[in-house]
Amino acid sequence: MGRARAGWAAGGNARRHVCVGILRKGAPGLDLGVKGGQMIRSRLATQVAVLVVVGTSLVACSSSAKKAGGPTTIAAAAATTSTSTGPGALTASFRGVTATTIKVGFVNIDYTCIKQFVDYNFGNQPAIDQVFIDDLNAHGGILGRKIVPVYKSICPIGNTTSLAVCTSLTEDDKVFAVMGLLYDITGDADLCVARDHQTILNSFLPRQKFISEAPPALLVSTDITTERLATVLFNLLKSQGTLTGKKVATLTDTSTADEVAGVVKPALDSAGLAQGSPAVLTINGSDTSAAQSQLDSFIERWKSEGVNAIWLDGGDASGKQFVEKIKAAMPGVLLLADEFPGAQQAGQDETAAGKKPNPYDGMLSATGQTESEEWQNPRLQQCVKTYETGSGQQVIGPDDLKPGPDGVRVRVWAAVRDICNQLALFKQIAVKAGPNLTNDTWRQAADTIGEIQLVDPYASIHAGKYDATDAFRLVVFDSTYGPKGDFKPLTPIEDASK
Repeated sequence: MGRARAGWAAGGNARRHVCVGILRKGAPGLDLGVKGGQMIRSRLATQVAVLVVVGTSLVACSSSAKKAGGPTTIAAAAATTSTSTGPGALTASFRGVTATTIKVGFVNIDYTCIKQFVDYNFGNQPAIDQVFIDDLNAHGGILGRKIVPVYKSICPIGNTTSLAVCTSLTEDDKVFAVMGLLYDITGDADLCVARDHQTILNSFLPRQKFISEAPPALLVSTDITTERLATVLFNLLKSQGTLTGKKVATLTDTSTADEVAGVVKPALDSAGLAQGSPAVLTINGSDTSAAQSQLDSFIERWKSEGVNAIWLDGGDASGKQFVEKIKAAMPGVLLLADEFPGAQQAGQDETAAGKKPNPYDGMLSATGQTESEEWQNPRLQQCVKTYETGSGQQVIGPDDLKPGPDGVRVRVWAAVRDICNQLALFKQIAVKAGPNLTNDTWRQAADTIGEIQLVDPYASIHAGKYDATDAFRLVVFDSTYGPKGDFKPLTPIEDASK
């Protein structure tokens, strides 16, 4: 089952590619996104299955005033931040890199293969990508080298096409780097690129366990890993004193139990918090009957242990069948969800169904900017202007976007956000790497670059931290908030990189 990542309303913080989620409706390995623009990408679990948001990354562009003839996005502007070594004499320094070009693979979702599962798409993504590549190249490229794109698409049902695209881009096209989403919850496609073919992958919402299996800095992301998101949530709760005096139990399933053991439990231990019995459920696809029976036993144990807070780890754990059962038996328990998108969708489903009391009311989670906040961000607006100028087409923001006659929302604004952000991350590291661009100079640059500019107010990359986004806040679900119920902010956005 997929992990759900951060984000707000279809885009929030984890850089929401606005999420591709994929709701498994009998399609093996399919992970579809939440409908109607709800957050998705690591996006999560709804009724019959877990919604895995295929989160995407947020776009990053310059917030400074545009100068006549000057760079129009952060990706283009990065050329002005070269290292002290200067451009120097450019040569064919590495695979996919010549004295004048850098060959890069761009991977997008083929929404036609999942149109029966989602009511949105991202428009003509290669054409959108090309607008930003043209803008970047027109403003000096990367220290004088221009990006030469190789476009590929994948169907996010299983990992067959993702693995084929990996082989095609690395062995046939011999690209220097790959950008986009090779959707594969097993991590095999990501590792095919970064580990097996020693090729840089600038992806969305990877797991830290996969980043750690790849050579340092060859798997990077504009998003946040699920493991670090759990740490962010814990730190936000700790700063507010929310867990003081609480006895906390954890609930997860076998696919994500390693995250509880490696991240959540050590955090609870370090804070000296009393803990109840940890629950690990066995979930077989959409069949949760065995898992619900297991949960019944844990609930009785938790009640006898005096547990008054439960950490729900992963998208499955915050599914309605489990949350309803917990709140019915333990109505006063505090629920903490480290997979925001699934919890958001499930809570809104309960509101739509007229469930009272809504079992998600009072649930705490962590996420970043809402889609509306992202849209109003000057950096994103600069990216939008770049696209509108280059394409001659107007971009409709998330609050004004309406479905077409076929009921499908075309989320061009999110595609603009994502490619602008990914190019910004790529260029800032590549520029710091200097004129002799190789895997080694890329790694050295990524390990030392520190703060970077993306749409989010806080982002950074450094040795041991290859997921960029750092802007998060604590939120609470309120079924009366907004037209469908939603998580509302409890704290301001802050830098969660520490």
